[in-house]
Amino acid sequence: MKNKYSTPLIIMALAFSSWAVASTSSVSILSTPATITYGNKATITWSSTNASSCTASGGINSDNWAKAKPTSGSFVTSALTKSTSYYISCTGRNGTEVTSTTKQLTIGVELPSAPIVSISAGPATNSGVSTLTWTSTYADSCLASAGWTGNKALSGSFYTPPLSIPTLYTLTCTGSGGTTIQSVTTQLNPLSGKAGSKLGINLSPINDWGDRDLTFVDVMKIARGFATPAAPWDPWKYPAPTDANGWPTTDFGIVFISYPNDPLNRPLSATFPSMLGTYKLSFTGQATVNGYHCCQIQNQVYNAVTNKTTADVVVGPTDPFVTLTFTNTNNGVQNLKLLRPGYPIDTTQVFTTEFLNAIAPFSTLRFLEPLLTNNNHGSKWDARKLKSDPTQNDTRGVAWEYVIDLANATNKDIWITIPDQIDLNDSTTNNYVTQLATLLKKSLKKGIVVYVEYSNETWNGGFLQTSANINAAIADVNSGTDTTLNYDNFVNQWYWGFRRAAHQTLKVSQLFAEVFGPAAINTIIRPVYMSQYVQPNIMEDVLRYLNANFGAPNKYLYGIGGAPYYSTAQTNLTDTSSLLSALQVGLNKINLGAAPLPAYNGILVYTGLTNKNIANYYGLKTLMYEGGPDLSNQPNKALTARAAATPKMAAMIKSQLTRFISCGNDLFVYYKLSAPPADVSPWGIYEDVGLPTEKSKMFKELSATPLSNFTGC
Repeated sequence: MKNKYSTPLIIMALAFSSWAVASTSSVSILSTPATITYGNKATITWSSTNASSCTASGGINSDNWAKAKPTSGSFVTSALTKSTSYYISCTGRNGTEVTSTTKQLTIGVELPSAPIVSISAGPATNSGVSTLTWTSTYADSCLASAGWTGNKALSGSFYTPPLSIPTLYTLTCTGSGGTTIQSVTTQLNPLSGKAGSKLGINLSPINDWGDRDLTFVDVMKIARGFATPAAPWDPWKYPAPTDANGWPTTDFGIVFISYPNDPLNRPLSATFPSMLGTYKLSFTGQATVNGYHCCQIQNQVYNAVTNKTTADVVVGPTDPFVTLTFTNTNNGVQNLKLLRPGYPIDTTQVFTTEFLNAIAPFSTLRFLEPLLTNNNHGSKWDARKLKSDPTQNDTRGVAWEYVIDLANATNKDIWITIPDQIDLNDSTTNNYVTQLATLLKKSLKKGIVVYVEYSNETWNGGFLQTSANINAAIADVNSGTDTTLNYDNFVNQWYWGFRRAAHQTLKVSQLFAEVFGPAAINTIIRPVYMSQYVQPNIMEDVLRYLNANFGAPNKYLYGIGGAPYYSTAQTNLTDTSSLLSALQVGLNKINLGAAPLPAYNGILVYTGLTNKNIANYYGLKTLMYEGGPDLSNQPNKALTARAAATPKMAAMIKSQLTRFISCGNDLFVYYKLSAPPADVSPWGIYEDVGLPTEKSKMFKELSATPLSNFTGC
């Protein structure tokens, strides 16, 4: 019998069967192990039921976990440094309804107590560069301090700038478990050579009143110029007419050597014995020669065949100068020479033996004063001073050829200063610096180093070049000729001037590179930028300016520096002991700038003079263009003259130079070789280079000291 309900029951069963198959999806996820130690990996496994697809999320970026996944599987995490949550969502269909299930897995990470950090320094190269290598574990960040600065990778390597002393490098790494600090001190190759390689000397000007260096054998080269016989002391107001080569065409008078007063009223035999004696006179032509309130003329002979006159000029201890008049000439004379005592009339020697002996302890000669850099109006190469001119006593400074001759004769490095009035942008072949570089390359012995400085103390308002430089900087900014000078909208005309001098130095470097080749820069040709030693903020701003506008300064600059003079604010001192003690206080303060403490981190902390640290930060050398004791503010010149001659003054100078060398600085150019006793301060090593002093004996001893002895900074 047919059941009336049979068909509906079959339909309901089919429907029930369909519902039973399309049940809700589910998913499970777990980690093996559930908790891991810091920096380890874990394996995640998951499975699902009634799911057609799965998608992962969470984790960390380096995992590559967050993407579509199969409905079951396993996954190995990256190394984990903190507890991390992983999610997986699986989707299925419940009849016509889509269902999704999400599960979370948090993998616990056991944190370490603190990061593990190691840092080491490789052996230094000959140039003083060392390689730092470091690694860290359990760290999230690392920060450098002491000899370097800034955030560092968790592991890596770093090339130090050229180092002259052992330098501390510190790395501080921080992680979830705490902070760890590790340091390393670079070890240098033992220094070879002698201290003289770190010492230079400023030479005296070429003139009749200030040349105690005894530079030339022929004092005609330092003579004042040709004047009338009635007023031989004043060739500016009463000049004698001259021919195209500069020789007088009528009777004349001339001052060869003049002598300033001595505050201690000592005789010439005590202060300037080299002035005394018999000079050898010669000239082409004939004349009646007389001393002008000085000197005795003996053995005068005229040779009609050679048209040459010779004579002896005897200078005695009461003669205040060496001045001669030439009368009864036949249209003047030519080829006038007056050789210092002790040199034969036929000598070809240019520089005196006394001068050469005096400069022997020094590696480098600075020609600031022979070139008359301060207030120099020279601007054209074809108008420069010539070697063939009768005298080198000239507002243009000494001929460049004599600078070269002295370097070649002594094998010493030279420090030259470029006149500020020249046009560095001159694109013609007559560009002053291009011509100078060409002359140096052609004439200078191979291996002689040339330090090149743009002008001198363009921060010093006492010199014409300072105002000229500032005015040029203002004009460049206002006209838009040089937009870099105000790149940071810092409206300070003095700083525009400092920056312009640095930009000029860069241009000088580029011009020398065009002649000598780029590889010569910072090797044979060493451009330097000098600033005020006691205001390191100037140097900081200038180097930041150069770096921002032209790239790393050490690509075109060899070094930076200043003039570490030391003085005393006391002006009422009455005895040498008190004066020297007060001077020692000034020396202790000024010495701070020679040492690399505190570290410079890109923005100066003005807790001291940090010239050395600024140089280290930019990978530059530190050089001092001048320096020494400065007593120019003392009204009692007799007191300063006595103090200058004491062994204690020599010892004080030695202590400054010793500290400078020991702290890894590159070159100290002392100011200066000689100075008359009436000079404003006892700067000179000598009063007369033929007469040894306590200072000269100290410099000879210091120069011969092995560099390996200078270890304490």
